[in-house]
Amino acid sequence: MAVEANAYDAWFRKKVKAALEDARAGTSQVQVMQAAQALIDAKRQGQPKP
Repeated sequence: MAVEANAYDAWFRKKVKAALEDARAGTSQVQVMQAAQALIDAKRQGQPKP
């Protein structure tokens, strides 16, 4: 079981390091929330997705 935990820890750390080093532009939390709110509003009004 300790081997599995160590393997998972190594995999997780590798993924986190790769994410932190990723230079691509990300999506801000504000942009995500605006898109989600637009989807919610459209559903409430019976409109198709934007």
